[in-house]
Amino acid sequence: MKRIAILLGLSAFLTTGCDVFENSKAQIEAQYLAENQELQAVIEQIREQGLEAMAHSAQAGTMASCVASKLDGDPMGALVEVEGALQDGASVAELANSIASLTDQEISLESIPELLKAGAETVTYLKTLLETYDLAELQTQFATLLEQGQTKTEDIGTHLRGLIEQCN
Repeated sequence: MKRIAILLGLSAFLTTGCDVFENSKAQIEAQYLAENQELQAVIEQIREQGLEAMAHSAQAGTMASCVASKLDGDPMGALVEVEGALQDGASVAELANSIASLTDQEISLESIPELLKAGAETVTYLKTLLETYDLAELQTQFATLLEQGQTKTEDIGTHLRGLIEQCN
C-alpha cells in the first residue's frame, strides 16, 4: 500500500514538475513586482491589454508611458507579456540564435521538434514575439542586438528588468 502511495505521489510530482518550477519563477516575479506597486500595475495592464495598446494609450509623463515606450522600443519588450519573464534566466543570445536560424519555410511541422528541444520557454517566447513582429523584422532586430554585444552576458529577465528600471 505504501509503495502505491509513493508511486502515485511520485508520478503526480513528475507530471506537474514543470508547473512547479514555472510557478516558482512567477512567484519570484510577483515578489519583485510587489516592491513597486505602480510598476506592478503597469505590467498587469500590459499583460491584459497588450504592449502595443498600452504604448498608444498611456498618458505621457507617467510611469506607464515610460515602461511601455522602453519595452515597445526593444525587440524583446513583448516578452514581458509572458508571466515569469522578468525573472527568467534563459540566455538572450540563445534565443537570438534560435530566431536567427529560422526561416519562413522552417516554421512547420518539421521544425517543431527542434524548437521543443530548445525548450518550452523558447517556443512561448518565439510565439509571443511573432505575434508582435514578422520573422524578417525579428531576425533583423535580434541580429542588431547580437552585433551590439548587449546579449552576450544577459539573461531575458535581466534585460527586461534593465529596461523597466530606467523608469523608476
